[in-house]
Order: sequence, then C-alpha cells, then structure tokens
Amino acid sequence: MWRYKNLTSSIMAALALSTTPSASATTLLEAVELGLQNSLSLRASDKGVEENEYNIGISRSKFLPSLNGAADTTWNENETLLSSVPDETSSYNSNSYSLSLSQSIFNLGDIFKYGTAKLDFNIEEVKHENKIQSTISEIGSQYFEYLKNNAQIKATKVELKSSETREHQMRRNVELGNTAASELYEVIAQKEGVSNRLRTLQKDRRVILNGLSIQIQYPITPSQDIYESVPLKEINETEQRTIMDQALKLNNDLLVAKKNVERSRRSLKESGSNFLPTVSLSASYRHDDTNNYSTASDPTQTGESNSTSVGLNLAVPILSGGSDYYGYQKSSTAIERTELLYQDSLYTTRNSVNTSVLNINDFSQSISSYENIIRANYASYKGIQRAYQLGTRTITDLLAAESKLFSALRDYESARYDYIIETIKLEQIKGILSIQSIESIMQLMSDIEGRDNQDLVPKHLLSTESLRKGGRNAN
Repeated sequence: MWRYKNLTSSIMAALALSTTPSASATTLLEAVELGLQNSLSLRASDKGVEENEYNIGISRSKFLPSLNGAADTTWNENETLLSSVPDETSSYNSNSYSLSLSQSIFNLGDIFKYGTAKLDFNIEEVKHENKIQSTISEIGSQYFEYLKNNAQIKATKVELKSSETREHQMRRNVELGNTAASELYEVIAQKEGVSNRLRTLQKDRRVILNGLSIQIQYPITPSQDIYESVPLKEINETEQRTIMDQALKLNNDLLVAKKNVERSRRSLKESGSNFLPTVSLSASYRHDDTNNYSTASDPTQTGESNSTSVGLNLAVPILSGGSDYYGYQKSSTAIERTELLYQDSLYTTRNSVNTSVLNINDFSQSISSYENIIRANYASYKGIQRAYQLGTRTITDLLAAESKLFSALRDYESARYDYIIETIKLEQIKGILSIQSIESIMQLMSDIEGRDNQDLVPKHLLSTESLRKGGRNAN
C-alpha cells in the first residue's frame, strides 16, 4: 500500500507562505501529489485499513490465555432474638480474593475467524489501493480536461480575432460602397457564433478548475501541456494481450471480488464450526477469611479457607433452535452470490480493457486523420482566401472554409487530450496506475509559459508539399 505523506517542496513552500490561497501554477505531478495529500476520502480509507488491522489482533487474542482476578470484602452484623435463650448479636468481616485462568485448546471457529480478520484487512488494503488509483485518475483526467479546454479556447480566440478583423474590413468596404451589406451580416453572424462558443468554453474552464480545486483542496492552474508534435501511437494486438493479462491479475475491483469469494468460503467454514465441540482448559484459586469481632458465643472465633481447581472442559453443541443450520445455509448461499459477482467483475474487466484499447486506437487514428484534414483545409482556406480577394469566390465560401478549418483544429485537439485521458484510465483498469505512471506522462509535457499561442495552425502540421498541393486544388 502506498503512503503519500509528503508533498513536493515547491508546493509545500507555497502553502506555508500564502495566507490567502490563490491559484498557483502546478505541474501534473504536483497536482496529483497534492490531491493524495489532502484527499479526505483517502484519509478515511486509510483509517479503514488501520481499523481492520486491529481486528486481526482481536481475533488473535482468542488463542491466548485469559486471566481474571476478583476481590471482595463484606461487613456483616446478625442479631438473634429467642424467648427461651438470651439474645445473641454477632458482627464480622469477611474477605476473599480469587484468580481464574482459561485457555482455549480446540476451537475451529476461532481459527477461521482469525483467518477471516486477516482476509478482511487484505481486502481493505486493496480497496484503499483502488481509492488511491481512482484519485490519481480523477485528478489526471481533470488536468487534461483543462488542457483540452484551453487548447479549444486558444483556437477559438484565433478564430474570433480573424472574424473581428474581417468584420472591421467589411464595414469599411460597406461604407465605401465596395461590398454589399448582406456580406457584412454574414460576417457578424459568424463572429457572434464564435464569441458565444468562446464564452461557453471559458465557463467550462472555470467549472473544470473548480473541480480540480475541490479534488486537491487547493486552487491551482496547470502549468504544463503536452508537446504539440508528440507521437500518440496505437496499441497492437501483442500489447493488448499483455494489457489484458495485467488487468486480469491486478485490477483492483477484480481482486476485491475474488477475495470476497474466498471470504464467503471461509465464512461457511465458520458456520460449520458451530456444529463441532470445543475444548478449553480452566484453572482457579480462591482464598476466603472471616474475622468475628463480636459474638456472644465465642468472641475469638475466626475462619479461613483456600481452594484450587484445574479442569478440562468439553462443550458439545446439541440444539440451538435451528440458528446454526440456517446460518450455515446462509453462508452457502453467500458463496454462490460472490462467485456470480466475481464472474460479473471478470466480464466487466475484460470489456473495460477492450473498450479502452479501442478508444485509444480510435483517438490515435483520428489524430492522424485530423492532421491530414487540417493540412488540406488550411490549403483550401488559403486558396479560397486568395480567390475571394480576386473576386472569384464569395464571402460565404470563405467563411465556410474557415469554419471547416477551425472545426478540424478543435477535433484534433480533443482527440489528442482524450488519448492521454484514456491512457490514464487504462492504467487504472490494469491496476498499475501510480506516481510512476504520472512521471512517464510528464515526459511528454513541457511548460506552457513561453509557447506561441497565436498560431493559426500548429507549425508541425504545415508542410510545403501539402500546402502546395492544397493550394493548386483549392481553386
């Protein structure tokens, strides 16, 4: 089980120095570590593991001897009134103390309960591990959802700037009488549509950041993004078989389901032990003494006694009103239920792996397709732009070409980030999502600060050959 007790020094310093929390630029690794550090549900899960660890000690105590002591002192006063004899009054103090020892020799129920306690502890550990991986997955996914949203905002801002520039030019042309007012209205309508889309994206960004802040318990702003030209490859059949084998061995939900079957079988043995005899050893020692302080018959009378006993005890269950029988039947049914749930979890795990791999491969193929579409649309857009300036194409043609280009850019960016998000989910399905997984993803990332955010099309997508071909075919 992992324990994330310390945060990176940079984040801890920021926390220590800030009196009023403000969003700080945070890497993916720092965000994940901060979330693991601050997650209340994760802390509660850790306490659940600790709880079950104590249950092991409680069960183990049944195999150890039990020793009990007792002591008492009593003051007594008696008065006897008879007509034929003189009245008699006595008062005395009695004291006693005792020790009793018991030791279980044979009790299968206690043996099975001890094994169940250890199994429960193990199940809680797996559940805690699953909670850790879920936390990492949620934070990582939200981090890249922000980056996806940011990329879409970037493209939309470029599109809006282009629309505003065209509207300004169009208004001048309309004033000069060189352009019909209907063309201006088309440009205004497109600009307003882009502006609305930008406003929605910016709202979505606030929602995502709020979700991250709740997860991490601290306001952050992602400081890194994936490289624009990073290769995002498909998963081949050999890799898929390896992934499936890993998931069937390490998937946490599947492990819990499997251990629940084991636990239900152990519970059946516990129920069966109720029909078996138990053997225990007992020993005791008792000391009593009585001191008479006032007695009419004998003022000096005292009494003292000691007793010791050792016994071997056999307990044989004969009749319990049917509770043991029904308990056994209940445990037997529980086995069938947990086995069905295990089979269902097995099916779910297989399906999750296959679906995730299909999604990743589809995103990879889509990225490649969108790259070609963007190149072609860009070449077409530039060609139609030149044709429009020459008067051979309408404003409607130009706006349609521009819309297609930016639509392809948004789809391209979505596919890139969805690929990474799905990769994180697949690591969780495999049961191996960890800090090391996040560190591997960070090798594909660099600082956002300093990047050129005003490029119409990412530079790596533009090639002289594709633009030349597209430009010839655009008209």
